[in-house]
Amino acid sequence: MLDKELLKYIKGNIRYIVYTLIVNILSLILNVGITALIIYVIYHFINHQFIDGIYMIVLTLGLLAIKCILFYLGSKITTTLADNVVYKLRSETYEKYLKLGGRTPFTVSEMAQLSTEGIEQLRLYYSSYLPNFFYAMIAPMLLFVLFMFIEVKVAILYLCCVPLIPMSIVMVSKWAKRIFHKYWNQYTSLGDSFLDNISGMKELKIFNYDHKRQKEMMDESESFRKITMKVLVMQLASVTIMDLVSFGGAGIGIVLSLDAMYNGLNIYLTLFMVLIGAEFFLPMRALGSAFHVAMNGATAGKKILKLLACKEKEDGNTEVSNITSVELINVNFAYAENIVIKSLNITLDKGLHSIVGLSGSGKSTIAKICMGIEDISEGEILINGQINFNQIKRGSFYTHAAYISNNTYLFHTTIYEAFRFYNLQITEDEIWELLKIVKLDSMVMRNGGLSFKINESATNVSGGEKQRLVLAFYLSREYDFYIFDEVTSNIDIESEEIIMDIIKKLAEEKIVLLISHRLKNVLECDKIYYLENTKIVEFGKACELLSKESRFKTLYQSQQMLEVINYEA
Repeated sequence: MLDKELLKYIKGNIRYIVYTLIVNILSLILNVGITALIIYVIYHFINHQFIDGIYMIVLTLGLLAIKCILFYLGSKITTTLADNVVYKLRSETYEKYLKLGGRTPFTVSEMAQLSTEGIEQLRLYYSSYLPNFFYAMIAPMLLFVLFMFIEVKVAILYLCCVPLIPMSIVMVSKWAKRIFHKYWNQYTSLGDSFLDNISGMKELKIFNYDHKRQKEMMDESESFRKITMKVLVMQLASVTIMDLVSFGGAGIGIVLSLDAMYNGLNIYLTLFMVLIGAEFFLPMRALGSAFHVAMNGATAGKKILKLLACKEKEDGNTEVSNITSVELINVNFAYAENIVIKSLNITLDKGLHSIVGLSGSGKSTIAKICMGIEDISEGEILINGQINFNQIKRGSFYTHAAYISNNTYLFHTTIYEAFRFYNLQITEDEIWELLKIVKLDSMVMRNGGLSFKINESATNVSGGEKQRLVLAFYLSREYDFYIFDEVTSNIDIESEEIIMDIIKKLAEEKIVLLISHRLKNVLECDKIYYLENTKIVEFGKACELLSKESRFKTLYQSQQMLEVINYEA
């Protein structure tokens, strides 16, 4: 009923559990006192002792006021406990996601749901279930001691009935775990499908595939509805069992109390037992109600703990003040058992370098290896000819290295704020200067200047404008090492020429690695590496490779012929 792994997160906050327990016990004592005072009021009014009765009413109201204060304090304490733990979990989840570089056992939509709804479910686990767990165990024992002084048989009956509630919870807990596990899996899967379909709606419409996807979504929704109904049925069954135990036990207790009164027990003591009897079951009943919410939170918590347990890249201790070269020595890389890169040897220094090859040959993989995004299985990466990449502090490396791809995300914000995301110290004049370099100053001016807001998914700028904006963002800071991964894919000729001119100019002073499927863009590179069948099969300048029968020449001529055919068509 208590998860040991989730309990670890209350370390440093245990005092709040103790405070809650003390507040709940004081509230129980107040309930007993208020009930006793109410009976005294009845007693005094029956015996025409009105002054004493009014005095008891005032005292009762005072205790009720204190109970309200305790209720407020209890809520504040449990909220503080939940806030502290949730903040810690959310921070660790975010930091872990960053350290893992976004590579987790979960999809993007699963991560979004876990870090929002999942953690909010855990909030209920820590605020509603956990603080009341210990109180639900202690309260019946305290009442048992009190009832032993009044009527032993009733006390024993209540004490025997109370454990039936946690027993019923334990009975359904295994069932509940299986159901909640399936529930969360289907819930996140449904979110994945929905996000996928929304993202590709245009393509689905163009290829008349939207009706099929709609039916698939309806089937998944129906499956999710069924598992949701199972969750509700399980909860209803559990609540019904707990209610039968609670009300049944209280009813039997009332009968035994009346029997005790028939055998000589004081009527007022009998009334007291009848009124207080429910207090035996209420704490455990409340715990049982919170159990189902807690189970949902615990299921989400297990997934979050799975994320936090993922092995992350170890960060080095060496700071780098600049990058003068990046060298890959006998590097091997594989996805699972599929070898992608084998015995790779590349040296990147000041100038323009390019890796070319057929689609799927591993060009972008090499770029990601150079940035430490992908971990090599064998070999060595040296920075500045002597520092092993694993010894370098990643943060210091990334202040000198930039990776720009054709799917860099543009945030839904103004041009001004977007630039400040990359460089907080940048001025408006500097922004306009950068926009002139990428030849977007006129476009931005026409659309309201620096307050021009980029839409979600950057739908209000063209593909070429988007790539030029991204390039301007990265130009707002100075790097030593630039990787351009297919940045000229699917953009207009004008944008392609502007971007390539800037890349060539950068290469005069910086290390630049260009990944491009279009070989026309790499003709002026200082060194071209041709990748085929997991290996670099040839390298050199374009003039050298084109002067002989090389694979580069064959691929280049094929592209030229294709461009001529497309132009004539």
